[in-house]
Amino acid sequence: MVLPVSAVTTPQDVETTANIATGGGNVPIVLCKWEADTTASWEDGDPTHALPGSQFLPPVTYEAKKPIQYFAVVFDHEDNGNVNVVAWDVYHPQDDWVPAEYRESGPLGDGFKYQVMGTKITNKTASVALFQRAMNAGLLTIDEDFNATTILTQYLEKGTAALWVGTADIDYQQPAGNYRVEANAIDFNNNWAVPLENTFLYVPVAAFELDFNTVNYGSVNINTHKWVAGDVDFGTADWPTIRNIGNTHLQVTVQQDDMGLGESLSGWNVQWDARLGNDDANTKVYKPFEAVTLPNPLELCDIDELDFSIQVFKGTTGEKTGTMTLGAVVADGIPT
Repeated sequence: MVLPVSAVTTPQDVETTANIATGGGNVPIVLCKWEADTTASWEDGDPTHALPGSQFLPPVTYEAKKPIQYFAVVFDHEDNGNVNVVAWDVYHPQDDWVPAEYRESGPLGDGFKYQVMGTKITNKTASVALFQRAMNAGLLTIDEDFNATTILTQYLEKGTAALWVGTADIDYQQPAGNYRVEANAIDFNNNWAVPLENTFLYVPVAAFELDFNTVNYGSVNINTHKWVAGDVDFGTADWPTIRNIGNTHLQVTVQQDDMGLGESLSGWNVQWDARLGNDDANTKVYKPFEAVTLPNPLELCDIDELDFSIQVFKGTTGEKTGTMTLGAVVADGIPT
């Protein structure tokens, strides 16, 4: 039976409540934690382990991802099997040199990035080996009431604590900086451990990709300023384009030889201009063998055109060839 429209009642909200039980037993303890990548050294940003903690390089490949492994050793007085959940909350870097729009990004605000859920490693021998490897590499962050030897001999080797691991990706364009990580543990009585916190460094790397390997100025007249324009369509080699594949804002550097045009008493017989984008205000004029840095940054994961010009003051007819070198430096005052 279909009720007439006039008989339909107005929707009403109904309050719902639930009480998640707590208590019973002891609070679990996160004894130690560390992060590792999937390379042979476990930290490709510091492969000789000269610095404590973990340092990771970005993949410097367009749209690539960097897998990070999150580890924690967790103990609970109720025979450790009482641990229900181990998870890691990861936060965007808050370093002063990180662009503000990235420091404050995240669905929960305050720089929150994501939560990584853990899985318990049930093989005790494997857990001991992984812990020893992290200890030898200087990656461990340890609860202040414990030490590495005690965790190894009294907990992991005896099986009274367990090693947990979770894996999550960092995208190629995520900003460089110190990512804060909190390891959390919850037992079956909903007792929460005191989080154990550390940071890992996503090492600043300025990197770019070009869709061209030649700049052809074509036919050039003496004392005529000639531009070759780019575009923002990556993949069209006749129209120079650059894209940022690193994890920092970058600035483009340019250097050019003299293409065999040489010098006269008044100076070089040729000079160039270059700019990122098409705003004349960002144009840099440079002479042969002079390295210049374009003033405006290419921001994280951005694509833009590169425009180049040539002006020949004196030269013989015929084809001239030379070499232009394009590089990059990190922008925004990021330390290197």
